[in-house]
Amino acid sequence: MRFGVLGVVEAWIGGRSVELGHARQRCVLGVLLVEAGRPVTVDQLIDRVWGGSAPQRAAGALYSYLSRLRGAIAGADGVEVRREPGGYLLTVDPHAVDLHEFRDLSALARAAESDRAAADLFGRALELWRGEPFAGLDTPWLGATRRTLLGERFAAELDRNDVLLRLGRHAELLPALSAAIAEHPLDERLAGQAMLTLYRCGRQADADEQYRRIRRALADELGSDPGAALRRLHEQILAADPALDAAVAEPGGVVAAAAGTTPVPMQLPADVRAFTGRTEEIAALDRLLVAPGGAEPPLTVALLSGTAGVGKSALAVRWAQRVRDAFPDGQLYVNLRGYDTEQPVAVADALAGFLTALGVRGPEIPPGTDERAARYRSELTGRRMLVLLDNASSVEQVRPLLPGTGSCLVLVTSRDSLPGMVAVHGAERVNLDLLPLPDALGLLRKLIGARVDAEPAAARALAAACARLPLALRIAAELAAERADVPLAELVAELGDHRVRLDLLDAGGDPRAEVRAVFSWSYQNLPEAAARVFRLLGLHPGETAHVDAIAALTGVPAGEARRLLGVLTRASLVQAGRGGRYGMHDLLRVYAAELATGHDGETDRRAALTRLFDHYLTGAVAAMATLYPADAAAPGDPEAARAWIEAERPNLAAICTYGAAHGFHRHTIALAETLFRYLDAAGPVAEAATVTASAVSAARAIGDHGAQARALSHLGRLHRRQGRLHDAAATYRQALSRYAEVPDPAAEALVLRNLGSVDWRLGDYRQAADHYRRAWTLYEQLGDQAGQADALVRLGLVDARLGDHPQAVRRFEAALELYATLGDRFSEAYVLSLLARQPHHPAGLDRAAAHLEQSLGAVRRTGDRTAEAYALTDLAAVQARQGRLSEAAGQLRRALVLHRRIGDRASEAEALNDLGQVLRAAGDAVEARTQHGQALELAEEIGDRYETARAHHGLAAALHDTGDPAAAQPHHDRARQLFADLRVPAAPPVEQRQVRA
Repeated sequence: MRFGVLGVVEAWIGGRSVELGHARQRCVLGVLLVEAGRPVTVDQLIDRVWGGSAPQRAAGALYSYLSRLRGAIAGADGVEVRREPGGYLLTVDPHAVDLHEFRDLSALARAAESDRAAADLFGRALELWRGEPFAGLDTPWLGATRRTLLGERFAAELDRNDVLLRLGRHAELLPALSAAIAEHPLDERLAGQAMLTLYRCGRQADADEQYRRIRRALADELGSDPGAALRRLHEQILAADPALDAAVAEPGGVVAAAAGTTPVPMQLPADVRAFTGRTEEIAALDRLLVAPGGAEPPLTVALLSGTAGVGKSALAVRWAQRVRDAFPDGQLYVNLRGYDTEQPVAVADALAGFLTALGVRGPEIPPGTDERAARYRSELTGRRMLVLLDNASSVEQVRPLLPGTGSCLVLVTSRDSLPGMVAVHGAERVNLDLLPLPDALGLLRKLIGARVDAEPAAARALAAACARLPLALRIAAELAAERADVPLAELVAELGDHRVRLDLLDAGGDPRAEVRAVFSWSYQNLPEAAARVFRLLGLHPGETAHVDAIAALTGVPAGEARRLLGVLTRASLVQAGRGGRYGMHDLLRVYAAELATGHDGETDRRAALTRLFDHYLTGAVAAMATLYPADAAAPGDPEAARAWIEAERPNLAAICTYGAAHGFHRHTIALAETLFRYLDAAGPVAEAATVTASAVSAARAIGDHGAQARALSHLGRLHRRQGRLHDAAATYRQALSRYAEVPDPAAEALVLRNLGSVDWRLGDYRQAADHYRRAWTLYEQLGDQAGQADALVRLGLVDARLGDHPQAVRRFEAALELYATLGDRFSEAYVLSLLARQPHHPAGLDRAAAHLEQSLGAVRRTGDRTAEAYALTDLAAVQARQGRLSEAAGQLRRALVLHRRIGDRASEAEALNDLGQVLRAAGDAVEARTQHGQALELAEEIGDRYETARAHHGLAAALHDTGDPAAAQPHHDRARQLFADLRVPAAPPVEQRQVRA
């Protein structure tokens, strides 16, 4: 017997259709088929079949339907509807139900070993669809389930498209893609597939037009631009990049991944030259590639552990490069610097780097570590990727970086054995010991050739002197190669002299002590100028540095710095990276810093770091002046300025943290203040908060109350954006206490209005009004009309919230006059929208809508996403009052996209409630319930009591509309209690919102 729900609900016995009765009876069977093998309670069946409009005798009717269904399927082997303690259960082979067979085939396709197999499986899965699920049946539950299943079908279609593109079968995709684009005009992945298909079919102009269509659609509907991956594909199409050509199938049926719309990060460092040995360890890692049986294997984690310099990173990179073809979706890499006492990589920063590599744009990266980790796991779901976490110090540093899918493999290197990784995460540990003597000699032979065989005893002594550690062997070999005329025995004796003279051996026999002797041997043979660069580079707080920064640090011209870095690179003391950047192994960094402490006086070291801080501060000031010019004629290339900041962000953050801890307080304050506007706008907010907190610490250390007040004001804003309202209020109050000691009326007024905004969110309206009045007084004393108007608007909002609408109107009208005098069209439009929403006020809705539409166009041209989000929500409120509910819902959805990208969680909760109210007014109570539910979760999390009350109020109304008064009552009671506690009237249809922060 077979059943179908992917179309009309049907059943067949022996190929003959079974009569299933009327619609309600087929609804019952549809519910049981979706839940096949799981009991469904009577209450659940009634709710899902009648959807809130159940008759009084619904249970009796249900029993009748179940009895008839039993009769219809009687005689079919292995199929039965029976009563269980938990409800009614349909026993059936899942493969006899098209829905479950579709899901199984799709899962097998995604796990297939070849693209040909995947294409066949996806084809079989999609052939099971006969139309819309549950066609002809309509209840709220079936409608929601139908939408979910259509989403699963669309996901399978997208995955199959990728497979067919990799197989070079683009021509057969065109008809289906055209229809899909019409149904999903905003889907960037689908658009990318269509562009690639058109391009491969020789229609480059049509591919270009497809990109332009989705770019226009995204701008019109969401106020956003295409993502980085789609933009990159468009550039490749315009350049006729050969990488876009169709892949050629290999004999085994596996094809190379063609360029597409999903980013494929390839972050692995370059393979190590003359890698030697480690065959057993590589074999152990190879065994991890053999996936265990089952459709969803657990995450595979490998742990390489061993002492410093033993070659963990080299082995990890060698193996990762060797097997990277097994990970077609890319490879991620981060050096966690876990044993750097000054600047280990923060987990949040590592996650931000990974998310960026995975195509997540900066404003979309969540602020908190947990949120970033969740987004990271989501981005990796279903991808076959290798993640290399180098130089980890603890399980806590690694755990948030673990994917949540068994399709990935994680390779961790650490000096620590990290037993928690094995016990909790099932990591397979591979221990690295010192190189065996034959392998150590083999490495020397690869590096210095026949001299090893010519002087075997000296070569063995050299390997022993280097503690058979690969890092030390390489450094020793470089020096031996430079002094090719000196016998190895003489070099070994020289190394012994250095070891005695430096007294680096300790009683414990730590191999790292031997390595330091080798370092000193190589260092002593450097020219003095290069030796000085090496020492000072150990002081740099960042992981890598550009040659210009190193020139500043050392006080030599950039050309000379580049030449000396070449000397250090050839001596294996420094590694050259891309784009003129240089770094060093962490052991070498520690050694270089020790040398600087011993050889360069405190004054010289301080001067070097001061030059470095000056370099970064000068660069930041220049970049910010270009990005935010005081006048239109400001020189500079904005893209170059943005690229400089993005490239140096890790160093800028490290400089601020280091500066606050090591006495560079003025530099830290100046750098944090300079960067604040960019970091606040571009995010991630958590990084901006770290930098700003460094400025607070630095200002407090030197007793600069003015700088402390400014930094606290900035930090308060960042806390508010993160939804940390109580922290924001406390931080703003600290700022006010500093301004009491160092008066700055304009800055104090700004803090007061921002503190009032937090009070507003927390539901303390009288306290908010007090802060707004104090801000208004300061603005009046300063003659700042814009500030006065802003304070009047905020006071009017408090009046309106508390029910005093006549007083609110008077304040709004006074603010409107000031904005008209100032020519501030955006603020004028906003106040008009507030007036239009006041009861019994003559201000026209049409006039307010016209102003807001003009304002919306203006802010879009400036690129101010925050202002655009507020304009959209204000326009939605006016359109809702006009009865234009569909348009209002569209504006609110666009605003939600922007609020989430910006990270304004309080405004997101407000917009969710607004959308829920508009949807309910439009008759879609089911979707309204969803929006209010999301608003409730967010508002409770951030402590916004008024939006919490609105969410409960909206949920109660939506649940009542969908026929569930029992579920509605607790929400109704909670809303009434909260509104009473806040001493405000219940929420109107679309509430007035806070003025832009």
